[in-house]
Amino acid sequence: MTEVREREHGLTLEQFYDIAAEGRRSEIDAALARFSASERLRDPIAVGIRSIKSVVDGDLPGGMALLQRAVPHSEGRTREYLLDFLIPMFYNTRRLDEAQDALDSIDGSAPELASAFLATQAAIAACRGHDTTSARCALLALEHGREVDNPMIVGRTLHRTAMAAFYREDFEEAQDRALEAARLFERLERHRSAAACYAVLYSISHDWADDVDLARFYARRTTMSGHLAEDAGIENYGVLSQFEVAAESGDARRVESIRGRFLANPMNEQYYNERFSYTVAEVLARGWEGRFEAARVALVALRNAENLTLPERSLCDALLAVVAVATWHVDLARRIARRTINQTAEPSGHETIVDARRRRVARILAAAVAIVIGDAVRGRRALSRFVDPEQRLASILDANGIDEQQTPAGMRGYARFLNAACTAANAVRPTHSLTEAEMEVLQALPAGMTLATIAVSLGKSRKTVERQVGAIYAKLHVANRAQAIQRARDLGLHI
Repeated sequence: MTEVREREHGLTLEQFYDIAAEGRRSEIDAALARFSASERLRDPIAVGIRSIKSVVDGDLPGGMALLQRAVPHSEGRTREYLLDFLIPMFYNTRRLDEAQDALDSIDGSAPELASAFLATQAAIAACRGHDTTSARCALLALEHGREVDNPMIVGRTLHRTAMAAFYREDFEEAQDRALEAARLFERLERHRSAAACYAVLYSISHDWADDVDLARFYARRTTMSGHLAEDAGIENYGVLSQFEVAAESGDARRVESIRGRFLANPMNEQYYNERFSYTVAEVLARGWEGRFEAARVALVALRNAENLTLPERSLCDALLAVVAVATWHVDLARRIARRTINQTAEPSGHETIVDARRRRVARILAAAVAIVIGDAVRGRRALSRFVDPEQRLASILDANGIDEQQTPAGMRGYARFLNAACTAANAVRPTHSLTEAEMEVLQALPAGMTLATIAVSLGKSRKTVERQVGAIYAKLHVANRAQAIQRARDLGLHI
């Protein structure tokens, strides 16, 4: 029956596979035009193409439903080619039991797809935490896949083994396989498939390797491949990735340029659930401009969104703590910073590399806020070697903010946000009648230096410093240095 249909519409299974795997709209429409109106409703291949069209148009549930309808009405090789598209949709949406059941139903009618199905099994096993099984299946898939004549099957096998390695957190292996697949797809001019590989490479370089230059490169490749594939969703995802890198690295020029591209071509939320990354990047940019009220409104709305992970909420909280510093609401900043430090202490079960990075950034920001508002002991303790293994950040953070030039490249946008908040705080921070000279002396007291040493460091005489210390004690209603330091911190003075 399948062979009759192939002769009628002139579309072989291999051609269907090639068209569906790439998902180019023009090719999909041309393939559908080969079928009559009635065939588009009942022919499994036609329904399969309609399914891919739905997915490309951003309707993944609709596309899955069409494939689920087509599979029971097909048999042999046709059924297995359709399953090769349906099963990855199952595991990508974490419907792992359905994915495994469908995989178990394969009878080998299409032996050329064996490597792709082995790679799929590797990905499912990795999603379930069965790393040994996943690695074994991936190895077999690669051995068999390199012998297949169909280059699209080879490419999809490579991509799925990359995803399997990604899920089991073998990121070096994932990077090698994804890069190999991307290069193959580019030689075939299958740009949508190449873009999917570059998206994996972006995540690895951004969230795991923390390599700004490489992340920017793969974000651009994703954008370019999405454009060549005529897929606005993937292209916008690439632009968003560029926006994220520019904001986090503090590149104001690129942020402004890329923001213009968004305004010209708004992100379609049907394609990707990436509103969190976009909003955080916008918040950082607004903070650099001193627009902290706009940043606060955006953060509150984002934090109240449904389905946020704990690291995502923690990052929102940390940024809100910085906003509280900008308006010098010390009690609010202290409360939010402490909550953030507490909830980022340990990962809540298994977390993705994206969440791991967000948790780390949130903890660093919360620790920085604690240091800025005078809770230095808590803040420095929070900068454990887990989040700051070389104690690099601890050495460049103080009550005035952070040294942007010494901050790791992927954190400079957050450093600029914090420093902008500290600058804004200077305009509203209370002095409680202390003069500028007295504030200068007060800020030197926590260091533990003698008055003579303070005098030398400030270029003053000892008698001048003694007189100013007496004035500080009188204005703060305290009797000694320890009380002055504690009273100043309680009042929100900048020390």
